[in-house]
Amino acid sequence: MEVQQRKNGKRMVFSETSYHHVTQILDEFLQRSQAQLAIFADMNGYPVVSRGDAESLDLSALTALAAGDFAATAEMASIIGHDGRFKFIYHEGTSRSIYLCTVSEDYFLLVVYETRVALGIIRVLSHYAVEKIGQHIHELSQESEQTQKFLDFEFRDLLSKQLERSLRPK
Repeated sequence: MEVQQRKNGKRMVFSETSYHHVTQILDEFLQRSQAQLAIFADMNGYPVVSRGDAESLDLSALTALAAGDFAATAEMASIIGHDGRFKFIYHEGTSRSIYLCTVSEDYFLLVVYETRVALGIIRVLSHYAVEKIGQHIHELSQESEQTQKFLDFEFRDLLSKQLERSLRPK
């Protein structure tokens, strides 16, 4: 189980099942797109799930730089009057390119692919993968909030009962 701290201060818990679900989505994406690498990471730059050929890469450095890229382009967006951050960032290289897209406010997908693969294929298939991952995260978020509300209620109830017992005259 992995716990992710979100920007709003709340925590997101990725169970083993959730991890495998995201892994399957990324595996399917890689198979269909012919991309070399797909990384699901948080906006703090922490890689949550990576799939594909990453043997010679420093994934933590790559995702930290990508998170910085999102932060920089959010400032650019603000300067030109765009509300929020840009959803997609594209870096074209001579042999490999990088495509970044937001999954939610707290997560992004990073894709490394050879330039022989058409950008259109990467865009369409990553959009599909992002929708699936985003829906899964939304469901996890709702479950987490319901659990938190339940635990908060249970705690308040137990605390109230304990205080009543403690303050009751003997």
